[in-house]
Amino acid sequence: FAIGLMIAIGIGLHNLGEGLAIGAAIGLGQVALSTFLIVGFALHNTTEGIAIASPIAKTKSPIFKIIILGLIAGAPTILGTWIGGFFYSPYTAIIFLSMGAGAIFQVMLIILKWLYQSEQKLVQTSIVSGVGVGMLIMYITSILV
Repeated sequence: FAIGLMIAIGIGLHNLGEGLAIGAAIGLGQVALSTFLIVGFALHNTTEGIAIASPIAKTKSPIFKIIILGLIAGAPTILGTWIGGFFYSPYTAIIFLSMGAGAIFQVMLIILKWLYQSEQKLVQTSIVSGVGVGMLIMYITSILV
């Protein structure tokens, strides 16, 4: 349980920055950007749940402990969104959006490091199709909003 808790705390701190970016985008009135961030972070956060659950998957942890881990990881996103949206100024928007960009950049570096260490090539059908589907989702989101 301790490993899952430490992962949840780390993800929670990471998600606070994501929430700040969403709130800053809402504060700026950028509906398309905020929608893009919400959809992107929601897709990204589903994989973080796997990282939290993996260390405790074979244990018989009570459901309330699993819920607590989810709240530790996810609630900072909501808190960050409130802070980013309610404490809006041009300066805080720059800081909060930069934190969100940093969170995105951090994930990109982790994925690239993993790809490099696993000796997989970047030009694989699964990777190219994943990037293509991601771009398609971004394009559709920009049309709808």
